[in-house]
Parts: sequence; structure tokens; C-alpha cells
Amino acid sequence: MNRHLFEIPERVAVGEFRGAGACVSKAPSRDVLTCQAVTGCHGNRINDMNTRKDGVEFLEKRLSGNASGIRSFAGKFFVGTAVHVAGIIDRVIELAVSLIVISVLVCPLMLVLMIRKLVNGNPVFTSQIITGAGSRPVEIYRFNGIGVPFRDLPLFFGVLSGRLALAGVAIRNWGEREPSLEGAYIGMMKPGVISLWDLRRSSKTAHEGRQAIEWEYTFRKGLVYDLLLMLRAIPMLVFGESKSEASEIFRIMGLDLDNLTMDEAISVIGSHLDAKKQRRIFFVNPDCLNKTVTDREYFEILQSGDFVFPDGIGLIIAGKMLNTPLKENINGTDMLPFLCRMAAARGEKVFLLGGKPGVAEIAAQKISENYGVTVAGTSHGYFDHRSESAAVIEQINASGASILLVAFGAPLQERWIHQHRDALRPLIMMGVGGLLDFYSGNIRRAPRWVREIGFEWVYRIMQEPGRMWRRYVIGNPLFLYRVLKWKILYQR
Repeated sequence: MNRHLFEIPERVAVGEFRGAGACVSKAPSRDVLTCQAVTGCHGNRINDMNTRKDGVEFLEKRLSGNASGIRSFAGKFFVGTAVHVAGIIDRVIELAVSLIVISVLVCPLMLVLMIRKLVNGNPVFTSQIITGAGSRPVEIYRFNGIGVPFRDLPLFFGVLSGRLALAGVAIRNWGEREPSLEGAYIGMMKPGVISLWDLRRSSKTAHEGRQAIEWEYTFRKGLVYDLLLMLRAIPMLVFGESKSEASEIFRIMGLDLDNLTMDEAISVIGSHLDAKKQRRIFFVNPDCLNKTVTDREYFEILQSGDFVFPDGIGLIIAGKMLNTPLKENINGTDMLPFLCRMAAARGEKVFLLGGKPGVAEIAAQKISENYGVTVAGTSHGYFDHRSESAAVIEQINASGASILLVAFGAPLQERWIHQHRDALRPLIMMGVGGLLDFYSGNIRRAPRWVREIGFEWVYRIMQEPGRMWRRYVIGNPLFLYRVLKWKILYQR
């Protein structure tokens, strides 16, 4: 043990008190201290007490420092042990899952493909060199000539051998590296059969880019997180696309939708702001398309829009049914952060119109704080659209906003924009549905992981069952029926 640990400063041990004089030389007796405390003999009482207090505090710091060191060592020991145990459990799970998949799926399918090879000579596997853990080259195999997800089943041989993980960073071609410190760190991790990047990409949700998602995974990685990631990846079997190329136009039920990624959509909006061209932007989900069947005026307004974007899991499923996969699920609520950051960087102003009184103001404050964009003005949506629209339009035009977000709900917002497009001065006019309710906190939006697995509609039913059950429980199957009918009768 460190002998200095319990040493008391000399000024305390020998009683070197300021102003004590010759009355005190070594450790003072109880009588002397009493005399000093009561009568002030040969010293000052306050200095005496302060000096002893300093000595006690010095000793307490030494003792607490030692205790802290012990606690720190114990904490490190338990954390290290927990990490080691979690690693063992993780590896046991990987081995068990790999053996089950290989036995039940890989081997029977491999036998079928070997018979196929004997018949037509097609190879069973294709090989690929990827970047493995530690940025080393690793060879992996996939089945040849079959679609996803069965094509990737041989990857479980890589999991069994330890070259791949069940959940990890995304598989990257050898030599395909990110020129950054974050990319170098990501390259040190083991690639996985399942990755957060693949999940986000297959769910068609807007995202911040591959490296940002991979970096997010490196900070969240752990046994529990990986298990939850694997559960969330199950819908990938449904939403995964074997067709990599997507058309720029997604035609459904007679309506042409713009099939873009979120980055492409924001870039297009920026280019029209540069060109000072007024554009109307609408979003359609299954409920909107159901309404167009009986409301032809609404259909024609959507058809006349400059850009119409697909919104919702129903459109993703419809894309698979029509063999025209969507690039991304684009909706106003997801677009807002990207739109606001772009507007803030360019000095553009935004006007918020819609919601109950007070909702737009709260949303404006939060949007401005979070994304740095200037909200030039707000107005609620509960006004007489026949007699009071002129005053609202005057307020919008006077604000100097170049981007107008209208949140009346479909089809009212699209009708209002279409009817007043010539009187409105903002260059970008966008119908955004319930966006203001979400960003004001009036209605809580589904967590991101719920949206990624395509279950946001379930979350909305739980929030507002009386209003939403008909839209989703009846409306979604009806929409898919109409898509199938349209495909049979009209799609060429």
C-alpha cells in the first residue's frame, strides 16, 4: 500500500499553527487546544480551525481518490466481463442460426442447383471479393442465377467460418473505401449478412447517406441492438427488390408519379428555386389514390401537378406488384428536414399554413430551432376558404417566403393550391398533410424503426382508432385490389 496515502500534512501533524508562537511546538495537547479555542492563547482560533479543516480535506481527498480508483477498476472489470460474455453469446447465436439455415435451406437448394449444373452447365455459386474485418480482402459466395433473398443464403457459410457476422456493417466491394477517418474505422469492423444500411435502403425510407448510417451503427452495436436489427430485417424479405434499376416515372392507376430519391427531389426543388420557376408539389398515398377513383377533379389536379411523389408502404408494395420498384418512399414529413436545411443554406424563407390555431406557431419555433431555417410567417387553416383566402394570400405574399407548406389534408390542400396558384408568389407550393401536427408535437409520429418495417399505419391506428381504422383496415386492401385490377386491365 502507498505509505503516502495516510500521511497528514506536516502543518497538522506537528501543530504548526499560524500565530501560535512558543506556546505550541509539537502535537498540541487537549488542554492547549482548549486554551487556544477558548482564550485565543498564542494564536487565532479561526486560523486554527481552518488549518485543521484543510488537513481533514486533504486526507479525505486521498481516501476518496483511492476508493475511486478501486471503483474504477471494479467498473472496468465488470464492463470487460460483460462485453466478453456478450461476445460469447453473440457467437453462439451466430453458430446456431448458421447451422439451422445451412441445414434447412442452403443444403437442399444447393443440391437442386447442382442438378441444374449437370443439366445445363450453369455454375452453382458466384464469388465476390469484399472488404472484411480489419480492411482485409475476404471471398464470399452467393447462389448463381436465382433472386433475392435465396441468392444470399451461402453467406451463412461465411458466418459459420467467422469471416462474416450475422449483423454488422454493410458488405462492401474490395477496394471500395471511404476516404475519411470514419470510413477507416468502419472498415475495421466485420461485415454482416444483415446491416443497418441494407435495412434503411430496403425500407425505402429517406436517409442521410451510407457512411452516416454505418457510423450510426458502430456507436449502437451491441448484442441487444443486433438482435433487434435482425428482427427488423425480416420485412426485407418482403420489401427487397431484385430489380436494381427503377424508372423515373412510376405509373399507377392512370397517374404518373415522380420516382426519385430524397436527395434527387431536394436537388430538383433547389434547381427550380434557382430558375425562379413556380412549382406545385403533391404527395399521394393509398388513401389519396382511393379518393381519386370517386373524385375525378382531385385526380385531374394531381395530374396537373409539377411533381407528385409516392408516399407510404402501400405504394412500395404496389411497385412490386407492377414490377416498377420505387427508389424511395418520399413524404412531406420526411422531406421537411432536408428541405429546411437546403432552404437555410440558400437563405430561403418558409411559410407554414394549416393546422388548428396555434399549431403552426409551435411548429415554426421548433422547425426554426432544429434546422436553422427562417419561418417568415404562419397561419392556421381554420378560415373560410371562400371569403378569407384573399387575406391569407396577401399575408403569405407579404412575408417574402419562397416556400409555402399547406397542411389542410388531402384533397383540400391540393384544391386550394391549384385554385390560387396564380395569386400566390412563393415559388414552391407543397401540400404536406399532417406535417404541422407532427412537428408541433400535437401528434406523436411513429418511431423510426416502426417506419422502417412498414408499420407506421399500425401506429397511427393505435393513436386515432376512430378516425384511422377505416383508412387503413379497409382502405389499404381496397387499394391493393384496385392496383391489381388496374394491372390486369390497363397496364401494358
